Amino acid sequence: MSPPEGLAALRVDRTQRRAAWPAWLWLVIIAVPAAIFAAPHLLRHFRAVEVVVAPAVRITASGQTVSAEQGSPELTAAGYVVADRQSVLAAKYNGRLSKMNVAEAQHVKKDEIVAEIDHRELDAQIASAQADQAEAAAEAGRLRTAVAQADASVAAAKAPLQTLDAELEQLRILLADAKRRLERDRKLAEGNAIGFSEVDDRLTEVRVGEAKIVWTQQRRREAEQQVAVAEAQTAMARAAVAVAEAHERAAASRVKVLESQLEECFIRAPFDGVVTEKAAEVGEIVAPISIGGSMARGSIATLADWSSLQAEVDVAETQLERVKPGQRAAITVDAFPGKVFPGKVRRMLPRANRSKATVQVRVDFIKRDDTVLPEMGVRVKFLPDDAPPGAETGAVQDRILAPKAAVRGAAGAAFVWVVADGVAAKRSVVAGSADGDNVEIKSGLGVGEKVVIRGAETFSEDKQKVRVAP
Repeated sequence: MSPPEGLAALRVDRTQRRAAWPAWLWLVIIAVPAAIFAAPHLLRHFRAVEVVVAPAVRITASGQTVSAEQGSPELTAAGYVVADRQSVLAAKYNGRLSKMNVAEAQHVKKDEIVAEIDHRELDAQIASAQADQAEAAAEAGRLRTAVAQADASVAAAKAPLQTLDAELEQLRILLADAKRRLERDRKLAEGNAIGFSEVDDRLTEVRVGEAKIVWTQQRRREAEQQVAVAEAQTAMARAAVAVAEAHERAAASRVKVLESQLEECFIRAPFDGVVTEKAAEVGEIVAPISIGGSMARGSIATLADWSSLQAEVDVAETQLERVKPGQRAAITVDAFPGKVFPGKVRRMLPRANRSKATVQVRVDFIKRDDTVLPEMGVRVKFLPDDAPPGAETGAVQDRILAPKAAVRGAAGAAFVWVVADGVAAKRSVVAGSADGDNVEIKSGLGVGEKVVIRGAETFSEDKQKVRVAP
C-alpha cells in the first residue's frame, strides 16, 4: 500500500461526526411523548377512588338473612342412620344350626322362620313323652271303669238297707201292738176276765217280735259293713284314678315343655324387617352367649325394621333449647348429597355424653327411599317454626342477594365490582329476580363479598384502586 493511501486511512470524516446524535438525546425524544400520553392513565391508576360498598348476604331456606360474619343461624347436627327397632336373633339353647333360610338384605315377614336348630334328639324325647301320656291316659280310663263298677257295688250294697229298714219299721209296729195287747190281757187276767194262758201267749208274741228286731238289726249292720267295704273300694279306685290322671297331666306337661323347647329351635322373625347381618352358617354351633375361647356363635342374624329408620345426631347441650319434639327438620345423607329428606324430631334421649357435652336426638324420616341404609352418615338441619313450607324437602333453597345498585350491565351480561384489598375488580354474575332493593345472584358471587354500590361511574379499567367510604 502506498503512503498516501495510508494517510488517507487515518483522516477523520468530519461530515459523519456532525450527523451522529447522542444516545441520551434519543431517550429523551422517545420518553417525553410517552410520558405525556401515559400520565392520565398512571394518575388514574395511583389515585384511589372513593366508593360505597355493601356485602352480599344469604337468605336461608327458613327466610333468615345471614351475613358472612354471622354464620348460619340454623342449627345443624351430624350423626348416623339407625333403626329404632332392631333385633339380634340368637338361639335360646345350645345346638347345631341345621338350616339358614335368609341372606343379607332379604326382607322377611313377622313369624317367618329365619333359621332352624337341629332338633332330632328333642323329637325323640317328645315321642317318648307322648307315649307316656298315652299310657297314663289308658290307665286312668281303666281305673275310671273300676270306679264305675265300685259305685255300682255301693249301690247294690245300699239296696238291702232300705228293705231292712222297712222290715225294722214293720217289726217295731208289730212289737208295739203286741206289747199293747199284752198289757190289756194282763189287766183282763187280773180281773179274771181271761185266763193267764192268753197272757203267756201275748208275752211270747212280744219276745218273738223283739228277737226278730234284734236279728233284723244284725242283718242291717252286716249290710252297712258291706256298704262301707264297697265305699272303701270306691274311694281306693277314685284315688287310683286321681293318681293316674296326675300321671297323665305330668306326661302332658312334659310334652308341652318339650314342644316349647322344640319351638325354640325355630328362630322366627319378631317383626317385618330386613336382614342386615348373617352371623352364622349351617353346621356351626350356636349358643345364647358366646364365651371367649369357644367356637360357638353368640348370634345368628340381625334384623332391622326398615320402617323405623331414624337419624340419630349429637346436639350440643347449649343448643338443646332450639330443639323440641315434633319440630320440622331437613335430613341430608352423606352418600346422597343432592337429596334432602323431610324429617320430624321424634325424641331427645334422656342422657348426655359428658366427654362431648352433647345429647342424642332422634329424627324420623317422613319420606325416604330404600337407598338409605343403617349406619350411613347424615346431617340434620333443625328448622324454626316460621320456616316456609318446603324448607324441609329442599324445595326452598338458600339464596344470595346483592343490592340492585351493585348490579350493572344488560340482562345476560350483568356484572358487579367486587372490592378486596383496596382494589375493585369487575366480575360477571348471573342475576335472578328482584327482591325489594336487592337482586338474587344465582352464580358468580359469594356470601360476604363486598360490591360497589356507589362510585363505580368513573371506573374505566378492570382493576381500580379504591378507598371505601366510612
